[in-house]
Amino acid sequence: MNKKEPVHKEAFKMLAMEIGLNAAAPRLGVPINTAKSWARRGGWKLPKRPGGRPQCTIVATSMHPVADALGTTHEEIADATKTAILQTIHKAAQLAASRPALDVSTVAELRDLASSLDRLCGGKPQVNISNQVGMVCDEATRMRLIKQREELLAKSAALAAMTLPEPQAQL
Repeated sequence: MNKKEPVHKEAFKMLAMEIGLNAAAPRLGVPINTAKSWARRGGWKLPKRPGGRPQCTIVATSMHPVADALGTTHEEIADATKTAILQTIHKAAQLAASRPALDVSTVAELRDLASSLDRLCGGKPQVNISNQVGMVCDEATRMRLIKQREELLAKSAALAAMTLPEPQAQL
């Protein structure tokens, strides 16, 4: 006759506090009435949980079903937390987009912003920013600046090509 391994009440209590008594009992093969008796006799302060069917079924894959159940529950909580944080960031980004751009006055602030964006997009925080200056302008201004640059380069080349007179020796 196969006997079930006895469930440690303290471990069961921890699981029940984490996921609720009615969800913990079937996962560990403890009758619900027995679990409720343990909670009543032990004076456990269990949180109130919504009723209904559990969202998922956890299969014990090791010799420690309580640890498996806690691990799966923690993964579910982590997923829900990530979703909530991303929704909050999305709302903050929408609000920020409706306002004027932030004043970024140092390269370090720009690096931090770019690094944050990279992490949000799933990358590793490896953003390198150098101290190079860039401009944003319309096409007409761009063409005028290119023309000025070419003129300056031509003058510079002409000056370099000019030969200076030899210094005269003093008598």
